[in-house]
Amino acid sequence: MSRQKLNVKKLAKIKKRYGLIGVIFVIVATLAVSYVEDYLSSRSAASLQVFEANGIELEPVILKRVVDGDTLVVTNANREEVRVRLIGMDTPESVHPDQEKNTEAGELASQYTKSVLTVGQTLYLEYDVQKTDRYHRVLAYVWLTDDVNPDDIATNMLNAKLVADGYAVAKEFKPNVKYSSLLKQLESAANNER
Repeated sequence: MSRQKLNVKKLAKIKKRYGLIGVIFVIVATLAVSYVEDYLSSRSAASLQVFEANGIELEPVILKRVVDGDTLVVTNANREEVRVRLIGMDTPESVHPDQEKNTEAGELASQYTKSVLTVGQTLYLEYDVQKTDRYHRVLAYVWLTDDVNPDDIATNMLNAKLVADGYAVAKEFKPNVKYSSLLKQLESAANNER
């Protein structure tokens, strides 16, 4: 009730200052924002359901931002922000609190990841044995499409793309080793092309 009174008081101030048109504008804008938020949340929640593609279970998420070459922040179906660490590979540091640990190669990897992804893009998380790490990050293989096929791993999985294009090294983080051999092969091929 106090919130309703507060809104009425605010509307009275707006009316006094801007007139009836100002009040109408505020009401219409508030309703429009509420409608858009409801529409987007229902659309996102409906489209962000875990499903299976080619025998691989995927969780669709929406990219919120790229932290660095191997870490993303996404929004899941529950509209929660989740920090995702790409597994099976590693990129050099670029945002470490100890500035001396950050490298030019890390910055290049971060910029490359940002160039591959778009904020608002739907990504598809595939989990392995261990789903989170000690830093409470979600550990996942990140697919760029829901049409997953291990034969197209170098172009359709972000983890593999970073390795294949030379911005990351294949690295095992046991027990998450599902694609270890494929990632090592991609790393060897990338090294041979240099």
